[in-house]
Amino acid sequence: MIALIKQDIDALDDNSIAIKDNWKLKQQLSQIDVLHQFAPVTKAQLYDHMAPLMQWRNIKGEGEALKWDLDIITAQYAQLCQPRQLDAVKAQIQIKVRSLSMHLNQVRSKANEIRAIQQENYWLTANFDALEHSRQQLRPVIHLRDKDATPPAAVIPVFDIKEDIGEYQVEERKTNIRTVDYEIYRQEVEKTLTPLFDKDPVLQKIRAGQPVSEAELDALNALVHTQNPRVDLELLAEFYPESSAGVDQLLRTIIGLDVDAIEQQFTAFVQQHHINLSALQQRFLGLLKSEICRKGHMTIADLYEQPFKGLHQDGIDGLFQAQQAELIASFIAGFTVDTHSVKSQLDVTSDPPA
Repeated sequence: MIALIKQDIDALDDNSIAIKDNWKLKQQLSQIDVLHQFAPVTKAQLYDHMAPLMQWRNIKGEGEALKWDLDIITAQYAQLCQPRQLDAVKAQIQIKVRSLSMHLNQVRSKANEIRAIQQENYWLTANFDALEHSRQQLRPVIHLRDKDATPPAAVIPVFDIKEDIGEYQVEERKTNIRTVDYEIYRQEVEKTLTPLFDKDPVLQKIRAGQPVSEAELDALNALVHTQNPRVDLELLAEFYPESSAGVDQLLRTIIGLDVDAIEQQFTAFVQQHHINLSALQQRFLGLLKSEICRKGHMTIADLYEQPFKGLHQDGIDGLFQAQQAELIASFIAGFTVDTHSVKSQLDVTSDPPA
């Protein structure tokens, strides 16, 4: 055993950086006298320092030989400490030995050792030294075995159970997550109504910010049903149970507002109040128009948030005088849709857009 330990230590590559860093330890533990003493300090150094360095040993071409070493070591351990486990290890070793290619000269020269290790008497009397002798004798030829081809993969059973298409049941189920259900509903409404923008007068009035009657909403809902049976505009109010807004106003938050109609309202507002605008104020109103058209609604509180804060950190108050800000806020209040409670920063009366 000491000779084997020394052999492993000597086999370490001195050109490896890790071995160079521990050359003193390698030189010390490779001395046969030190190993024979096997002092507690030596044992600790072998376990703690030398064993991790074994990963740098070159084992190229020795895969089968090292597996053979492990098989014999397992048998030696079983013979000394766990005799009941010896039969299982013995069977594995004998299978390997029986698969050696006896037509090769190198293997035939080991015929006596091969024959002996397959005998029951060998295992009845085998001790540590006998197993070690067999390991050393057969190690050079253990790679010369008839290795069976890789067995084919097990066939995976496939059960193809035919189904009756007539028995299929397909239905939609709500997620019961309001935001998810609303997003699905919004996409369906938008997909259904977009092709009707230029055709349906009720939609045109809604997108222009004009009020519509209940009869007109019913007609629009009937038209939508013919285009997409999955869309019912009355369901829109269920997503805003606390809102006082009508269906037409809530619908604006999905389909947006018409650009030309909003442009006319803004132009009339500026001309009516004779507001002179700086370049930055014009950018603010341009941004305001695009946001109203995109979102379909606007609140006064929105004027103090992005993207308006990108023009001034105080929003509308930082760009307009108090009187002008009040006028604009009054105008914007007409585009407010009560989807949820919002605390406004300007207290103005809501008037419909001009």
